[in-house]
Amino acid sequence: MGELEIMEYLRKNFSSEIYIPLKDKGIDFIVIKKDRFYQIQVKTSKFQKRSYFWFDLHKNKLIFDKNTFYIFVCKSLNRRKFMRRKINFLVIPSLDIKKWIREDKIKLKKNSENIFNLFIYPNIEESKWKYRNKGGEIDLTQYWNNLNLLK
Repeated sequence: MGELEIMEYLRKNFSSEIYIPLKDKGIDFIVIKKDRFYQIQVKTSKFQKRSYFWFDLHKNKLIFDKNTFYIFVCKSLNRRKFMRRKINFLVIPSLDIKKWIREDKIKLKKNSENIFNLFIYPNIEESKWKYRNKGGEIDLTQYWNNLNLLK
């Protein structure tokens, strides 16, 4: 569902060409815009317990490159708008994720050596987004609907 939503948004708003690889090995689709290309991995979560969005990243499937982006689609299915926006995407460059892993800011799932748990908490009053897990916190607000990274 999230992949289709992102692809349609990029086609409609950025006149992008979209290509889907035959095998999903960490990349859902490729975006081509003029002389640039971007590899996109989409993760989708619905709003959990009126508190957070939960995503899993498999360490062995992560791809880190300056042209690779992870887009986290935060769905609130029972509302037309969430955080005063119709869409809520966190567009994060893969190299930022790599840095957070290296700095031990993103934590592995309990009893797992391969899965990172991302719990993303929206703060509706302050219009902010934060990753929180096991005492760690990262402000993700700058990535909120920042699809201009793909222009």
